[in-house]
Amino acid sequence: MPHVLIAIDASPASTSLLDLARRYCRPGEHSLHVLLAIDSTFAVHHQPKAYTEQELEEYPAACDEQQLAERAVAFAVANLREAGFEAVGCMATGQPAEAIIDKAQALECELIIMGHRHLSRLGRLLDPSISAKVIDRVQVPVLVGVAG
Repeated sequence: MPHVLIAIDASPASTSLLDLARRYCRPGEHSLHVLLAIDSTFAVHHQPKAYTEQELEEYPAACDEQQLAERAVAFAVANLREAGFEAVGCMATGQPAEAIIDKAQALECELIIMGHRHLSRLGRLLDPSISAKVIDRVQVPVLVGVAG
């Protein structure tokens, strides 16, 4: 069964990426993998587990960010399974483009679905597009949804 990687973030715009997956993929014909890459500075754990009181006290913003990411992945997977897809989710720590590329290669994905933010020229210079980085480095089609 062909693998499709859906790279989300924890924003409401991720829902449109799930809509794209439901529109262009078929239950029973595609295995969907949801990935959310979280910046290493906000990763308390590399896999979901309970936070200690000390972690919650020392790293409240990081704990909140990671919990938000975990909920976003769980929501996406549940949404896709409800639509009849075989779907799994995971989080990765590090640079988003690298995480997406690595995961797509490891799964031998046939398609990557991801979002794109509209940036000004200055914005693109200061913070290059993750989708552009991915497109430049993979050998599979990338379906890009536009986020606000």
